[in-house]
Amino acid sequence: MTRETVDSASNLSLKQKVQKFITWLLHRDGPARNWRYVPTHLLLRKLRSESAEMRAYAAEGLGGVGDVHAVAPLIDALDDNNSTVRRFAISSLGKIRDDRATDVLIPFLQDEEADMRCAAVVALGELGLSTDRFSTPPVQIIEALINSITDSDRGVCSAAIVALGRIGNLQAVSALNALAESTDSEWIRRYISEALHQIEEQNA
Repeated sequence: MTRETVDSASNLSLKQKVQKFITWLLHRDGPARNWRYVPTHLLLRKLRSESAEMRAYAAEGLGGVGDVHAVAPLIDALDDNNSTVRRFAISSLGKIRDDRATDVLIPFLQDEEADMRCAAVVALGELGLSTDRFSTPPVQIIEALINSITDSDRGVCSAAIVALGRIGNLQAVSALNALAESTDSEWIRRYISEALHQIEEQNA
């Protein structure tokens, strides 16, 4: 093989590399067109750290970035052996609002830790929201939140009431009225009153 042939092959390889780099750069999910690309990849790397504190930081940060490419890794993080990592992963999945998170978050409403149940309620409340006021949120989200308004922890209960008010689905009205009649907590009744008012306004 002559030197010219080698140089030609080398140049062709370099051109291919440059072309591949430009294609990646300009891809709709690449760094030039998607500002979330770099922070998402940096945080996903930290989500695999041996440090639980670093994984928790990454799980929380991914929710702020809001890139759907983080959904699958965050779902995997729900199995983390550190409860703080799991809690931040739950919260971030709610902030990203991807439907894939719904089925994996509902079981956390039965978690023994109230903080974990509360995080799941808030996240499901986010998933139940829609930019289209005429769309119907998933039935399983509404039913899960209705079940949570009778949670033994007052924080979980109130978070579920607030979430139902924000979503504004009429299916929650009877359950909220029933709780208002049975509860001894004036605090809970105030949350219910506000939620019912929100639901009424959204369905007027």
